[in-house]
Amino acid sequence: NRMEESKALFKTIITYPWFQHSSVILFLNKKDLLEEKIMYSHLVDYFPEYDGPKMQAPPALDFILQKYLKENPDPERSCYSHFTTATG
Repeated sequence: NRMEESKALFKTIITYPWFQHSSVILFLNKKDLLEEKIMYSHLVDYFPEYDGPKMQAPPALDFILQKYLKENPDPERSCYSHFTTATG
């Protein structure tokens, strides 16, 4: 799963000693694809622990963001997040 790989990389980076006193900016891309897919595919099919509503992007986005933020072992570290849509 690409998201699991992405979360693992995020955790590796934020736990690296050089960055232990740094704030973090987390960009979560492809918001547009999630908003499209959430209309016909329920997030619980991929994440059984998701208990949010079907066909609503904001709760799904928040759920995904929380999965990343849980990888941060330092509750004092600021983590700024942004959902993006990058097109070529």
